[in-house]
Amino acid sequence: MTSLRKEYNINTETERGHFGVTWQTEHKHLPYTRSELSTERRKHYHDLGYLSNSAIKNSVEEYNEPTMPLWATDMGRVFGLFDQSLKFIRLSQYDVIPPHDVSVTDYCIENRADPDDIMIGILMLEDWKPGHLLEIDGTPHTNWKQGDWFKFFANRPISYANVGKKKMYMVQLMGKESYVGQLEHLFPFNVPNTHDKPEATHPFVQQSIMPLLNPRREPHLIDMVYMHNGYIERLDDITHDEQGINSINSDGLRIWLFEPMCCYYEGEEFTQGFYSEFEFPEDTKRMRSVELDSIARYAHRNLINPKMITVLTGEYGVEKSFSHYSTLKLECQDLYLMTQRPIVGLDTLIKKDFHKHQFKKHFISLNWRFTKHRQILANFLAGENGYLSWYFKDSIDVVKDNLYFDIEKWEKQSPQVYKQLHDNNITCQANTPYIVDKPSDVGIDSELGIWPQVEEYKDGQTPSLYNTKETMLGNFYRDVFVDIVTETRFAQSCANYSEKVLQPMQYMKPFILLAPPHTLKYLKEAGYQTFNMFWDENYDTIEDHGERLKVILELIQSILHKPLHELHQTYEKMMPVLEHNKKVYLENTQLPNYRDTEFHN
Repeated sequence: MTSLRKEYNINTETERGHFGVTWQTEHKHLPYTRSELSTERRKHYHDLGYLSNSAIKNSVEEYNEPTMPLWATDMGRVFGLFDQSLKFIRLSQYDVIPPHDVSVTDYCIENRADPDDIMIGILMLEDWKPGHLLEIDGTPHTNWKQGDWFKFFANRPISYANVGKKKMYMVQLMGKESYVGQLEHLFPFNVPNTHDKPEATHPFVQQSIMPLLNPRREPHLIDMVYMHNGYIERLDDITHDEQGINSINSDGLRIWLFEPMCCYYEGEEFTQGFYSEFEFPEDTKRMRSVELDSIARYAHRNLINPKMITVLTGEYGVEKSFSHYSTLKLECQDLYLMTQRPIVGLDTLIKKDFHKHQFKKHFISLNWRFTKHRQILANFLAGENGYLSWYFKDSIDVVKDNLYFDIEKWEKQSPQVYKQLHDNNITCQANTPYIVDKPSDVGIDSELGIWPQVEEYKDGQTPSLYNTKETMLGNFYRDVFVDIVTETRFAQSCANYSEKVLQPMQYMKPFILLAPPHTLKYLKEAGYQTFNMFWDENYDTIEDHGERLKVILELIQSILHKPLHELHQTYEKMMPVLEHNKKVYLENTQLPNYRDTEFHN
């Protein structure tokens, strides 16, 4: 889990994915109409060489009414766009629409949008049939499945045709790109002296978060959701009148933190750009959070009883580590995890014989953003038999620089680990970047000064692990024994986990977890099982961050030394645990049934 700012991707390619089917045959019975093409559009086609006016006289059949059926509006959530508009398209035999840019003029005027910010989404309503064609920016697409979708910028040409016997159905959607700035807001719900709109119209907030927090929009439930890292500046702009103060002091206020808190020591700056990691033992009396600072200031300025404010965050043990804010009610309840959804099409990837596949690699370890524990792990694993992603060239001196423990102690404490780290560091420098699937442009804040530069990529870019392939990472996971997971943060007192450790659960793989102490305990309390029956997991109890990391690397080293056939035998014995974790994950990620609620209607 990282800041949305850091991971937002303005994709330069057509994205393709799959959306669960929520319709049957309803799309066939809509009142489609066919209109004549405009003179301008016909001239455009003529200029392109389509000289037969009879072939391009009419458009395809469309249904584009202001009021859409409820089941249709649910489709829009897959694209995550603002101010979405959609239309149904039906292509009969010999319907051909030559390459063209989708007109966004009217939409931009109506929604005050910049044409460069407009995205187009295409959702396929039925399986592909022979003769059906969709072409985006010169690339043809066929063999799609019902529920497959495509997303691309509007300034790229699109064409579609049907020369087959069966009708072709799809939905074309238009909307403003969900830039991260729009998700950095504080979203208020039922908060006095604030307005829920326009910020709360964000599709992710409305369709994934609100059904969880307040499905019926009950007025006495007062919530704020903060989607970003850092000081909550908008709280400084909220001033309540007497009635509003009384309302909050009576009913209470829940403030949900979607991202991990940016903690620091009082009187010191962040050590990691926008948060700190700490040497052991942490001084909890000096521990602060800029998010909690802003909340305490807001309560004091508005004469709100801080005991009526409940701050819900993903930090396990938050009330102990942040005792400075004892007047606030601090609870561990992770909204980010509550909004996680299973990998689409996972059941088709994890087949009955998935566990019988013979391993080719010992591990997979996916690392994107630069952090010190990932840096050490990548240097440790470089050249070993596994799938590794890592993009930064760094000498051993860089590894040691600004580290929160003395790594030189390892030379005597664990000489084999120390030697492998030094030896493989040379391999890492020679072969970086290690890429598991594909590189992609991802916006990052290069001004933080903690991101090593990667020569292969432009300034402000780094590779991502986003995989547009139909199989996603399934084939990679099928080949390996264990996932070595590097969580977002490591040298902190509060346990925290994210989608990173949930991914091997979905692919039914064991994991070794590089995370703050007691994170495995946190997972167990959420209903998951770990692998203490197969190896020593006492590393989870070690609060000394350097010692915990050393013990983890020793465990990894012991696994690397085992033959693959022996690991496969161990894997077979793990199946009850793996099946349990997948089941619990699916149960924990079920959306509430909100379709019949007042909110949804």
